[in-house]
Amino acid sequence: MARRSLARPSPKPMDAVADHNRRMWDRLARAGIPYTRPLGQPPSADRGKRRFLDRLTYGRIKGIALAGKRVLSLAGGGGWDAILFAELGAETTLFDISARQLATVRTLARDRGTKIRFVRGDMRDLAHFGDGAFDLVYHHHSLVFVPDPARVIREVARVLAAGGTYVFSTMHPVTLRMYETWTGTGWGFKQRYFEDEPVPVKDATWEFGDVAVTAPTLEYAHRLGDLVNACVRAKLVVDGLWEWSPGYGGGPPGSDNELERYLPAFIAIRARRLPVVEAARSRPRTAKRSR
Repeated sequence: MARRSLARPSPKPMDAVADHNRRMWDRLARAGIPYTRPLGQPPSADRGKRRFLDRLTYGRIKGIALAGKRVLSLAGGGGWDAILFAELGAETTLFDISARQLATVRTLARDRGTKIRFVRGDMRDLAHFGDGAFDLVYHHHSLVFVPDPARVIREVARVLAAGGTYVFSTMHPVTLRMYETWTGTGWGFKQRYFEDEPVPVKDATWEFGDVAVTAPTLEYAHRLGDLVNACVRAKLVVDGLWEWSPGYGGGPPGSDNELERYLPAFIAIRARRLPVVEAARSRPRTAKRSR
């Protein structure tokens, strides 16, 4: 009888959306915009590194021990989080679609003597990894770049170990549809809330100081109910949900900063795979014969 192969399936080729956004993020990384490189400098002591990491992750994983844990930094190229996970004792894998952003962190890890595994691919296809491969998956702000977030959540649920935690964030589905709509007296909507196509962009220029790059990324405004229900279908238990803006000071009329004073820029969800609890074995009852 022929044996069935237990080998994991190979990752699928990237589709047009993934390939387009990959090229855009490589373009942004070449220009060195802030989103594509580590910002700030963490302290050298472990306690300081942990405080830095907790600020970086908005406290969503505060209190979760990292030493000896298996951590996946999903679509985390260019940032500090993978470096800090590893330096705080976690067996860390960094997964990203952009070779340039992976190279940024690879260089930093080499300079610091930090051990990280690097994998390039589409976040919707984690075939590189076996079931239950990670205790923590941290996934910051990148779900907006895929049209089908339920695929990502299913894959994360598969590679998440029992008792593991998944934290992800993305653009707020209301606010994302309102950027660039200022009329002089208020904001409107570029797209109905119930549409699933990419949100239209009037100006695809990313500007930071003297750097300006045209990179029309495809971005999708995922409804909050869809994200929560995708977690439920993947048998994950949601135990945290946040809506927030990076600042509340406002800005010039019609600016993104002014809009984010009134509406949240981001949403974040924390979900867990419940630990497996073995059912207690009950003793078989012995029937008594009546005399």
